[in-house]
Amino acid sequence: MNVNCRYEAFLKSFDSKKFQKLRPGQKYVLDKYSNEFSDYKTKKDVAIELPTGAGKSLISLLIAESWRKEGKKVAILTANKTLARQMKSEASELGIPSVLMEGRGIDIPPKLKREYHRSLKIGIMNYWIYFNQNPVIDSADLIIMDDAHLAEHCLHSLYSVEINNIDQNQLFNNIVTELVEKFPEYTVLHDALDENAIRSSPPELLSFIDQVGIEPILKEIIDSHCSLQSDTDLKFRWQRIRNSLKEANIYLGADSIWIRPYIYPINTNQHFQSAEQRLYMSATIGDPGDLCRRLGIKKINKIPVPQNLAENTNGRRLLVMNRIDDSDLPERLQVAILESLKVHPKSVWLCSSKREAQNYRDVVSEWLEINGFTKHPTWMLTNLGDEIERFKNSEKGHLFVAGRFDGMDFNADECRLVILATLPRAINIQEEFFCAYLRDSGFMFKRLNQRIIQALGRCNRDEGDFGVYVLGDRRFATHFGRESNRKGIPKNIMAEIDLAEDSTESTNEDLMDSINKFMNENFEEYDKDLEDALELVPEKQNNDSDIETQNEVIGWSALFFSKNYGIAAEKFSECYEDAKEKNHIEIAAFYGWCYAKALYLEGLSGNIASKNKALEVFEQSIIRGGQSSWFNRMRISLNRANKSASAKEVTPLENCATVIIQRFDEHLESLGVKGKKFKNWSDKIHSDLESNSHNEFQRGLLELGDLLGYCRTAPKHNASTDCRWRGVFGNSKEVITFEIKIEHEESNEISPYAIGQAHNQIHRALREFEEYGYTVRGTITTHLTKIHDSADSSAGNIKIITRSAILNLWNRVFVILKKYRDLWSLDNIEARKNAAIMITPLLPKDGWLLRSLDKEDRWISDEILLSEWPHSN
Repeated sequence: MNVNCRYEAFLKSFDSKKFQKLRPGQKYVLDKYSNEFSDYKTKKDVAIELPTGAGKSLISLLIAESWRKEGKKVAILTANKTLARQMKSEASELGIPSVLMEGRGIDIPPKLKREYHRSLKIGIMNYWIYFNQNPVIDSADLIIMDDAHLAEHCLHSLYSVEINNIDQNQLFNNIVTELVEKFPEYTVLHDALDENAIRSSPPELLSFIDQVGIEPILKEIIDSHCSLQSDTDLKFRWQRIRNSLKEANIYLGADSIWIRPYIYPINTNQHFQSAEQRLYMSATIGDPGDLCRRLGIKKINKIPVPQNLAENTNGRRLLVMNRIDDSDLPERLQVAILESLKVHPKSVWLCSSKREAQNYRDVVSEWLEINGFTKHPTWMLTNLGDEIERFKNSEKGHLFVAGRFDGMDFNADECRLVILATLPRAINIQEEFFCAYLRDSGFMFKRLNQRIIQALGRCNRDEGDFGVYVLGDRRFATHFGRESNRKGIPKNIMAEIDLAEDSTESTNEDLMDSINKFMNENFEEYDKDLEDALELVPEKQNNDSDIETQNEVIGWSALFFSKNYGIAAEKFSECYEDAKEKNHIEIAAFYGWCYAKALYLEGLSGNIASKNKALEVFEQSIIRGGQSSWFNRMRISLNRANKSASAKEVTPLENCATVIIQRFDEHLESLGVKGKKFKNWSDKIHSDLESNSHNEFQRGLLELGDLLGYCRTAPKHNASTDCRWRGVFGNSKEVITFEIKIEHEESNEISPYAIGQAHNQIHRALREFEEYGYTVRGTITTHLTKIHDSADSSAGNIKIITRSAILNLWNRVFVILKKYRDLWSLDNIEARKNAAIMITPLLPKDGWLLRSLDKEDRWISDEILLSEWPHSN
């Protein structure tokens, strides 16, 4: 290789009308690459990070062509067909010979393959064509991965199986039913069985011990489904992962089950492995170690770029944000969206999941029709991305995107409005698991900010672009309200966020005026405000981490791909010890879990010492991660393995207090510890529970049940249930049904009809949950003070809870939550631990509600309902 290519002169040699001169950032990166990073013998994996629209495509094409001219095969990989065609167009504008390969392998003309194979032209294609189980092209000498993070979506299809209750409903239910019968302690499995439940339990990771035990049955269930159904994609995925089922992780969600290794083994892919050099292009590389973790790469060398070149907005961006105490998509954000659509009737909606994207599509379509935007087409983006072209070419319409925040470029009037429907904290159930239970995994926090940065570049590709970005989720205001949460956010975006925060104080009329001016290219006021805001943003500190991920990557490749459990155990042990030395708690415990898993699998071959060591390490990990409720549930699995107790005798450590504290954490992460948001939220619950409106009281009862650790159910369609609480606390598995009678009626007595409704709720709950060992109790919650004689005689075990008792229960919970909030910290696990220790004595024991309802009294008063709640002073 010519390691000293002069790229500025190289560009001029093409005599391109479009590309005549390198921008400062392009020149810096190309010079740095030529002088220090082009020697593939010492720098095999190289990352290049520049802002969105800074011209990474030109950098890619120039480097690619310099390699091709030396007789090397070069492949440029993109996330979808649209981006591949865009790259091909750029190559043509520059005058670089290239071939576009798309579609099925058999559809790619032999001539195009030969031109790529013989280094006559650069090959441009999407990730799926190159990283194929049965490749149709030769491997490249140089691989350039555009929007490198998006390669992860391709790896999902190669190394994972997802079974969800929409596309594979019967298979999903069969697996969940089998799992919940054998392992009832996994709370999320019970949510999965309750189709009416409000999804509140985060995904869980199946214990590796339970996984080994259930493996033959899982294979039988999935094999049977695949032999009878025509789900070709599932069949292919299953066949690829079937023989590594013990080694993969199994994530359990309320709506899906995901089987995958924690880290994908891309480094074992022959087409990837044989390349002399691999370049990773992105606007958000951040810590290269996390990209290694996401794709399965041992080590990436990142080209350092000075801050003045790394932080720049192409064109203009107007951010619109919730007030800190607003609900999701309040009136002012709806006003912002409608005002933008009046000028440019197109929008892109970025959502965290497929279910969420579908829900938004349904609701937004109806909302737009009501507001006069009729017959607007909508699209749901699929993996291959064909919908992007149809959206771009349409004069109006709306594109809904699930779990993706980059890989879509919209120029000029192709789109001027992007709505970030949710804070992109997690985009799959593995990430949801990490966010819920491994809260000191710092890389997840960085991914969140990376995705926000990616999203804010979709409509800003060159200097003439401008776009409105609506941050719809109320958590954006809380997230950006803390300076410490802005790590990794470039200075230019910091200033734009500051403007968005300041504008939350404006009226709807002022907001409409500013959007109208912006969308009609009247930028004078905007430019002045942004200039002032930039002066107040401090210089960014270098937040990139030197976290070493190589042991993680090697360990998971050894475990999942080669099944060399000894090497895997050695590498995970090093991860475990390193994390403990750095005083990490939950992520260290997870590394210990991985270490124990490798040892346990090695022990299955007859190595008794490894199996015993596995159980010992597992025990230590559970102790270390014990403040996370998932680790407490692992105790049950360990006890089964130790045969210290039968399945029915196992006493889980995830007691009532633990579950309640976890729910407190979830609410405080959203509400924060400062500002009016917490007060507005609590005042709303109090108001609902005092209300004489059935729907408002029901809403307050659902919120209270959630805070108490229950999965709560609201009625859907023709369901007879007013409200249901379902929970597992220690050995207490309970379902409480509520028939709500709080609206004023002519009679002041509880009628036989109300008793009949309560009985219907009980019978329905018994049909659904009795076989799983739940104790079901039925109640009527009311302001009434009497019961009709005939109603009383037919009531059986139904108890009547006074509304004042419910309100006083809320008051008690709220007092404890406030105490917890006073000591709680989002960033400090030790502070949260101390706060939990402080309030635990104030919380009741497992089964407290059942025991209250099992007292002889028909009427459950304040005194009875709170009898097991310790007094808090």
